[in-house]
Amino acid sequence: SNLAIEIYKLYIYIYISIFVAWRRPVLLHLITPSPSFPKRQLSYPNKMAPPSRNNSIKPPFLALKTRRPAVVLPHIAHATPMQQAAIAELERQFALTEEVCRELGHSFLQEMKKGLKKDDQMLKMLPSYVTGYPTGEEQGTYLALEISGMDVYVCQVKLKGERGKLSINQYQYRIPEDLTNGEDVSVVLDYLTDCVADFLSRVGSQDLFVYSMGLSFGFPVHQVGLNKGKMLEWGHGFYYPNVVGRDIVELLHQSFGRKGLAVRIVALANDPAGFMRRLRYALSLCMWKLHTSITYSVCTLLAHAYQHPTTRVGIVHGAGTNCAYYETRSNFSKMTSSFNSEDDTIINTEWGGFDDDERVRLPFTFYDRKLDRESNNPHAQVFEKMASGMYLGEIVRYVILHFVDCNLLFQGKGSVELNTPYAFNTSYMYVCEADGTEELDDVWTVLVKMLRIPNSTQADRGIVKKICEIVGSRSAKLLATMLAAILSHTMEHGSGVDQEKCTIAVSGDMYEAYPSYHLRVCESLNLLLGEEMGSRLNIGMIVYSRLVGCAIVAMMAEKKQGTVL
Repeated sequence: SNLAIEIYKLYIYIYISIFVAWRRPVLLHLITPSPSFPKRQLSYPNKMAPPSRNNSIKPPFLALKTRRPAVVLPHIAHATPMQQAAIAELERQFALTEEVCRELGHSFLQEMKKGLKKDDQMLKMLPSYVTGYPTGEEQGTYLALEISGMDVYVCQVKLKGERGKLSINQYQYRIPEDLTNGEDVSVVLDYLTDCVADFLSRVGSQDLFVYSMGLSFGFPVHQVGLNKGKMLEWGHGFYYPNVVGRDIVELLHQSFGRKGLAVRIVALANDPAGFMRRLRYALSLCMWKLHTSITYSVCTLLAHAYQHPTTRVGIVHGAGTNCAYYETRSNFSKMTSSFNSEDDTIINTEWGGFDDDERVRLPFTFYDRKLDRESNNPHAQVFEKMASGMYLGEIVRYVILHFVDCNLLFQGKGSVELNTPYAFNTSYMYVCEADGTEELDDVWTVLVKMLRIPNSTQADRGIVKKICEIVGSRSAKLLATMLAAILSHTMEHGSGVDQEKCTIAVSGDMYEAYPSYHLRVCESLNLLLGEEMGSRLNIGMIVYSRLVGCAIVAMMAEKKQGTVL
C-alpha cells in the first residue's frame, strides 16, 4: 500500500541519517539543535508546560580537521569513452576559473554599491538599524520571542561577560488551529503573551524588573526602525483583517499590558524570506517579497560576535543563503531621517537575489535555467538556486536524468523516484561525496534504497559521485566569490577587516555538514584575496544563532541607550 511505501521511505531516510552521523561523529553534535525540546501545544487559555532546560553554551569554532572530508575520485573506473567525454563536458560547463570569479565578484560589488545608495535595486542592501559592536563583556538577561508559522519559541539568554560566556533557556509552543483566523488579532497576540508568561513562570522572573526582548517575526513587515514595523499581511493560514498597517511591536506591547507582563520589545528581528525558504523546501510553496532588514544572517553575526568580537560578517548557508556585514555609515545614504547614528551598521545584503534582474552575470548552465524556469518562483533568487542546499540536489537530479536520456547511466533506465522533482535530496550528495569505498557502496545505497534504481555498475556510481562533486564544488566557489567581494569592499572602506584578524560567522546545515565544503571555500578565498589577506581570516561556525542573536540584538539596542552593564 501507499502507507507501507511511505513508512519504508521514512525507514530508509532514518538509516541514511544514522549512517551519515556514524561516519561523521563530530558533526553529529554540531548539527543537532541543542538544547532540544519536545513540541508541546500550550492550549488556550494557559496550560502548564514541562520545565525548560538550562544549558551553558559556547558555540565552538569548527577546525577543519573535525570535518568529514570528501573523497575525490581521480578517475571513474570502467567508464566508457563516451561517459568520460560527457563528464569532461560537464566539468567544462560548471567550471569557474579565477578570471570568471573575479569578473563575477566585480559585478557583485557594483550592485552592492548601487543598493547602498538607492532603494528598489537588485541587491536590497537593507539596513538592520543595529549599530556598534558587542565586546563579549556585556552582562544582562534578555528574552527572545520567535514566531515562525505555527511554532512559537521563547528563549531567555543570560549574558555573563567574561569573554562571551552565556547560558540559555528555551521552550517551544504551538499556536492552536482555532487561533489562526478571526476578526480581532488581539486573541492570538494574547496567546503569545500567555506563552511568554508561562515561560517566565518556569525559569523564574524577577520582581520589579522589566525584561528587554528581541522579537523575531516570520511574516512580512515594513520595518522603519529597530523596534518599529508595520504589518503588511499575516498569511500562511492566518487571517486577521485588522492587523494590516499596524505596528506589530505596539500591538504586542498592548497585549503585554493587558496581561500585566513586564516585558518591553526593544528590537524587531525579522526574516519572512527565511521562513519561506523553509516552507518552500518542505512544501514547494511560492516565495514572498522581502520587506524587512534584520534576518538570521544578522542574528548569526551578532551571536558569534558576542563570543568572538572580531566577527564582522555573518552568513547563513543552508536551505537558503544570505549574508550580513558591518558597513560604515558614510557608504550608504538611503536610511530614514529618524536614523541619525554615525556608527558602523549591520547591512543585510539579501545576496540570494543577485542577478535576478538580467540573469546575465552568473554563469548559468542549461540545468540552472531549467531549474529556474520550472521552479515556483522563476527569475527570483537565482544565485540561491545555484548555491544553496534547497536546490543543489535538484540540479544533480537534472544532470543524472540527462545522462540517462543519453544512455550514459543505468543502461538508459530511470525510476519513478528519479523522475520526481526534488527526490534527490541534497543530503544524498553528502553521502556520495564522502564515499571512499572501492565499490562505492554508499552511492549504491542512495541509488537503490532512495531512488529505486536496482542495477548500477561501478562506472555508474562513479559518475553519480562525480556529478555531486562538480555541482557541490561550484556552489562553494560561488559562495567564496561573493564573500571575497564583500571582504574586499570592507577592507577598502575600513569597517573592521583591516585589523589583524577578521572573523566570519557561518550557520546552516549546508556549510556544516557538506564534506569538504569549508575547505573549498577557503581555497577559493585564498585564491581571490591572496595568501596574506586569507591568513587574517577566521571562519567560525555557530549553532543556536537565531534566538541567541535575537536576544543580543535586544542587548545592542539597550547598549545604544546606555543601559547595559
